[in-house]
Amino acid sequence: MTVELILLTFLEKQKDQTSEYKEAVKSLAQIIDRDGNLETDGIPNYRFLMEDNGANPGVDEELCRRIGAQLAELGDRFEKEALIKQEVVEGLVHDILTESLTEDRFKTQVQSLLKNIPAGIEQEKASIAIAMLLTSKVGKNLPSLLQSCFCTSVNFIERNFTTYIRGLAAQ
Repeated sequence: MTVELILLTFLEKQKDQTSEYKEAVKSLAQIIDRDGNLETDGIPNYRFLMEDNGANPGVDEELCRRIGAQLAELGDRFEKEALIKQEVVEGLVHDILTESLTEDRFKTQVQSLLKNIPAGIEQEKASIAIAMLLTSKVGKNLPSLLQSCFCTSVNFIERNFTTYIRGLAAQ
């Protein structure tokens, strides 16, 4: 189970994709290896493997894609409700361009948007969907920054929501 593959699926499922955005997502897909890990110079190669009921650890690509698609549906809902304002996206773009985007700053942005989610949505699931939606919006705003935001988002999700992702996989 990899967060990289889940996020990649989320990005592929987004609506209103420009050709530049599609190309940036395609480039990301090409550098994610068969184990679902991002392989690029200078970018950490994190493994988020999950055991399948005690069987050999590995990546269940179909399961990752199903989870990514579910989160994309939630992201679409947030998008329709205009949960994320353009100035938030522009702030993240600025932080990436000035090399000042930290995981803590990204986390702060996600948490600030949680107060606007509709009732009845789990905080963890909403946090993951918001992180992924922010990544998509940064990529749509400036496709050349997608990979950088992708890595920040993956790190944020892995550090904060590993248990929740495993729970989604077990459902």
